[in-house]
Amino acid sequence: MRSLSPFVLGHVVGALLLGAVGGSFIDLRAIFVFAIAMAVGAAASAMVCRWWPGYDASGWQLWVAGSLGNPLMLVALGFSADSYDCLLGTRTGWDCMFSDIGPLVAGFCLLPPLLGLALRWLWGRSTA
Repeated sequence: MRSLSPFVLGHVVGALLLGAVGGSFIDLRAIFVFAIAMAVGAAASAMVCRWWPGYDASGWQLWVAGSLGNPLMLVALGFSADSYDCLLGTRTGWDCMFSDIGPLVAGFCLLPPLLGLALRWLWGRSTA
């Protein structure tokens, strides 16, 4: 059995913690739901990174693949594209109440790959 890559460990655990922090602003149920959703998205993203570019690839490639391979990121980008007129301010009203969710979730999805890269870097320094 292969050992777990430090990138995957940092990516998934970082996403779990970020989801828990994001959910803590709402209630106890949101802590669990956000943490699980972020961790599952990061695990799917880690599988994408395994296929391309590989866990030993350069940091920028892993960050791009880790961010864009996350299903939550794709949903957030789709939601933002759907509500672009609310985000640009050309449409207002009750229909635009949740239009900021897309960019917020997309921003949260950019961080876990960076945490995975940081753990990979720290892990490499400690073994060298």
